[in-house]
Amino acid sequence: MKLVSVETPEKSVCKMTFSASAEELEAASNAVYERTRASYTIKGFAKGEADRAQIEADRGEHTFWYDAINDLMDKDVPALYDAAMKEHGFRAVDEPTYDLVSVKKDEGFVATATTALQPELKLAQTSGFKVECVTPAVTDKEIDNVLEHRRQASAELVPHKGPAVKGNIVHIDYEGQMDGQPFKGGSAKNQTLQLGSSRMIPGFEEGILGHKGGEEFDIFVTFPTRYHVKDLAGKPAVFKIKLIDVCVRQLPALNSDFAKKAGKVDTMEEFREQIRQQIHDGKHASALNRAKDQVLTQLANAAEGEIPSVLVESTYQREMENIQQQLQMQRVSLDHYLSQVHQTRETFTANVHKAAENNTRARMALLQVAQQENLVPTDEEMTAKMQERADKLKKPLEEIMAKSNVESIRRNEAIRRAADWVIEHSTIEEK
Repeated sequence: MKLVSVETPEKSVCKMTFSASAEELEAASNAVYERTRASYTIKGFAKGEADRAQIEADRGEHTFWYDAINDLMDKDVPALYDAAMKEHGFRAVDEPTYDLVSVKKDEGFVATATTALQPELKLAQTSGFKVECVTPAVTDKEIDNVLEHRRQASAELVPHKGPAVKGNIVHIDYEGQMDGQPFKGGSAKNQTLQLGSSRMIPGFEEGILGHKGGEEFDIFVTFPTRYHVKDLAGKPAVFKIKLIDVCVRQLPALNSDFAKKAGKVDTMEEFREQIRQQIHDGKHASALNRAKDQVLTQLANAAEGEIPSVLVESTYQREMENIQQQLQMQRVSLDHYLSQVHQTRETFTANVHKAAENNTRARMALLQVAQQENLVPTDEEMTAKMQERADKLKKPLEEIMAKSNVESIRRNEAIRRAADWVIEHSTIEEK
C-alpha cells in the first residue's frame, strides 16, 4: 500500500488517502481464501472442498475482498500514518476514522483516514475561577425514608399459622405435569415466593391463596399463548404443590434495639443523626462535583477557537451509545424514556450534541493547560504506568505496550492532571 495524499479539509482535521494496487488486493484475497476455505459449504461440494472460483461464483467476486482490505490496512497503514503525522508535525487528539472510498478487481482499492488534530485555542484564563458549592439541607422526610428502607431490609420471616394471603412469603415444592407426565423445567424444591409478586404464570400464585402450611394440593393453570417456551405456550398444566410453610415479614420496632443492630449506636436519636450525616455527605460530594464541573465549564467558556467537528461528532456518538446502553440495562427504550421526561428526540439529541461540544472544548483546553504547565506524563512515567498494568495482568510489559494506545492513555492522564490543577488554582466557596 502507499500514501496518496495528506489534506486538511478543515482546520484541525487531517485526511489521508491510501491506495492498494489490484495485485496487492488479489494476493491478500487469495491469502484470505486459503485461511478460510475450510469454513465454506457450497452446494454440490463437501464442506471445505470448493475452490476459490467456485466459492466466488456462488457468493460473489467480492467474497474475500473485505477481509483482504482489513488485512492490508492493518499491516501497512499504521506505519504510513505515523510517518505522515510526524512529517507534517500533526498532533492527533482522537483515533482516526477509516472509510473505504472505492474497490475494483482491476484497480485495487482506495481508503481514507480522517483524524482530529489538536486545535490552537486562545485561553483567556486558566486559573482563578470562582464558583459556589451549595449543599442542600437534609430533611426529616429523607431521614425517615432511609430509616424505613433499613427497617424493611431488617425484616424477619415469621411462620404464619393461618391461610396464605397476598403479601405472605411461602416456601414450596412443586412439580408441573402435562398429560400426567412431568415436563422439563417445571419442578423445584424449597422455592421462596411472595404471593402477589406475579413472578409465576397467571393462576399459580392465586392457587396457593387460602391454603395453610403443610398442605399438599394441585393447581390447574394454562400457560400464556406468548410464553417464552414454545412447547408450553397456550397449553394446560397441573402443578402438584407441597406448601412447606407460610410466613409474614415482621418489621422491627424503631427503638434502641434497632439502632444498636442497624446503626451500631445506642439510641434512635444517634441513629437519625448518623443517617443525617450520611445523607449530608452524599449531597455535599455531589454538590462539590457540580462545583468542579462549573470550574471546568468556565475554563471551556474562556477558550476561544475552532474545535474539530469530527472530534465533537465522535464524542456525541460515544455519549449516545452510553445513554443507549444505560437504558438497555434498565430495559427502557429511548422513545419511552423521552415520553417520561417530556422531550422530543430532536430536542434530546440537540442537548446531547451541545453537551458533547462543551465537553470537547473543555478537554482540548485542559490538554493545552497540561502542555503549558508541564503536566503531560513523561515517557518514564508512562512506562511505569504500563508496568503497573502489566504486573496486575501478569503479562510482559512489551505485550501490554503493543496492545495499548499509549498516546491516548498519555493524553487522558494529561487532561486529568490539568483538571486537578485548574480546580486547585480556583476558588470553590462553600455555602
